[in-house]
Amino acid sequence: MTTHAENAPGPVFDRAGRKPVLTHLGKELLGLSEEMLRLEERVRNLASGTSEPSGELNVATGESVMVSRLGEPLARFKQRYPHVVLRMRNSYCPAMIDWVLRGESDLAVLIMPPLNAPDLETRPLRREEMVFVAAPGKDRNLLLDALDRGKLDECFIHTEQGCSYRVFIENFFRSKGLVLEKTMELWSMEGIKKCVQSGLGISFVPLMYVRGALADGSLEQLAAPPLEESFVIQAAWRKTGALSPAAREFLAILEEDALSWR
Repeated sequence: MTTHAENAPGPVFDRAGRKPVLTHLGKELLGLSEEMLRLEERVRNLASGTSEPSGELNVATGESVMVSRLGEPLARFKQRYPHVVLRMRNSYCPAMIDWVLRGESDLAVLIMPPLNAPDLETRPLRREEMVFVAAPGKDRNLLLDALDRGKLDECFIHTEQGCSYRVFIENFFRSKGLVLEKTMELWSMEGIKKCVQSGLGISFVPLMYVRGALADGSLEQLAAPPLEESFVIQAAWRKTGALSPAAREFLAILEEDALSWR
C-alpha cells in the first residue's frame, strides 16, 4: 500500500545549515505561488473593469543608480499608476540579485559587468563609464605613476565588500601588480564622493554620479589605462513566472527613459 509519505514530493526547505534555505522544489513552488498572485491581481482588475496595474512593486537598486538615473522614471510611473504601492530597497549587487531570486524584489536595476545568470532574465539599458577621481590639485597622472611603480601612496577609498565596483578594481589592481598600502571602506557613494573631495583619498566611481562635481571642479578625473571590462545598467528579474503588470510597465518606462541618458 502506498502511504502519503511515499507520495510527498520532497522538502521545501533545506535546514542543514545555520539558516533554512529553499530547495529546488521550494523555489519552483515559490515561483508558482507568485504567478498565482499575479493572476489573481489580473482577475481583480478585469472584474473591476480596469486593466490598470495595482498591488505592490518591489524594486531593488544601488545608491548611484537611484540618485543618477531613476528619479524621472519613478516619478512618471507613480503619476501614471497611482494605485501601485512602490517599494524601493538599496544594497550591493549580489544582495539585490539574491532578493530577486528569493522573490523579495520583482526587479533589480544593477550597474555591473553584463550579468549572465541561469535563473535570471536581464535587459541592458545603457553602458556606463567608470572613472578614477581625486581632489582638485592632485597630480592627474598619479595613478599611472603608481601602476608603473607598483605602489599607490594615496589612500584608496573602496565601496563595501561584494560591490561590483570593488570586485572589479581589486582584480584590476592585482592583475597590474599594484599594492595598496592605505585603504578606506564606505557604504555610501555620497560619503565616498565627499571624502575624495576633501582630499582623503582617490576612488573608482560611475561617471554619471560625479559628472556635476567634475564639471564644477570639486573633483578631478585621473588618467588611467583602458579598462577591459564594461559596466552596464541592466534590469534583472526571475525567469520563473511572468512579470507582474506593474513590473512590466515600470520596465517599459525605464527603457524609454534610458534612451535619453547621457
